[in-house]
Amino acid sequence: MAAASAAVDYVNPIPQPGEPGYAPQPRHHFRFVMENDSAFGSDCNYSHGTRIDYARNLDKMPEHAFGCSFTQNIYTPYLHTHGAVQGEHPYAGYLALGVAHLYTGEHVGSSVEFQLGTTGRTSLAEEAQDLIHKTCGLERWKGWHDQIPAEVTFQFTARQDYRLPWFEITSPGGWQTDATFFTREELGTVSIAAETGVYFRLGRNLPPGMQLVGNNAGNFGVGLLRKNDYDPAATSWYVRAGGSVKYVARDLFIDGGVFHDFDRTCGRQPWVAEAQLGLGVRHKGIDYYAGMVARTRSFRSQIDDTVFGTFNFAFHW
Repeated sequence: MAAASAAVDYVNPIPQPGEPGYAPQPRHHFRFVMENDSAFGSDCNYSHGTRIDYARNLDKMPEHAFGCSFTQNIYTPYLHTHGAVQGEHPYAGYLALGVAHLYTGEHVGSSVEFQLGTTGRTSLAEEAQDLIHKTCGLERWKGWHDQIPAEVTFQFTARQDYRLPWFEITSPGGWQTDATFFTREELGTVSIAAETGVYFRLGRNLPPGMQLVGNNAGNFGVGLLRKNDYDPAATSWYVRAGGSVKYVARDLFIDGGVFHDFDRTCGRQPWVAEAQLGLGVRHKGIDYYAGMVARTRSFRSQIDDTVFGTFNFAFHW
């Protein structure tokens, strides 16, 4: 009987309103994401990505949230040259501001984001890379005079997360597992694509946030699935692993622009697969996540698969 009571007490250990140790669910979520392939010894193709986003729960509708974002991506060829190279990824930059609506559900969650952006010199990719390389003591890439043209971009992205309850396990010792199946659609002048994948987590006091890792549009620092067994006053840590497959019908940085075309030197790969592995911690309302992403070739003449590190910091209050 004592063992059974202990198990019952552990199933619902979260303090309720009015009880000692109670902590309300946060309403504000601010996140900074940085991705860079230099963490694994390369500096080419998808070279660097930065995303800053904020989400706030709407008043009287805690399951709905408003989001806004800033994104910058940098692409360079494999060879360190003074210009574009035949058969390699062109010098390219992408800078965008986004607004989004997020819905948080118990079994299904979704987000829809619209991004207004720019490519070419107005993306400030050259200036950003020069600053990063100067700060880190790296050699400057000198081919940015030959980057893709500047043009205004419009992009819609929708993401749906689905809870997989049969993967959810809570052990008497406090270990937890969960899994999320997701679908994602992109439509606009930047890309036309569809993606699906699954992610798993193993850890303690698994939080609802940090399920959406990386700087992809539609990903914010707040989870799209509610977790009734999460204690915001306690520390969380977990290992996260998973993968996805994506069909790409158009990629501006490879296929050419809509309003300003450029010489296409490499052919797009329609199918791209991705695997992720990382470690996350949430302590006192702050998320820390570091992981590795391995992605198959995005164009036919690409020499190596893309491997880069992703680092996420999120603040919840």
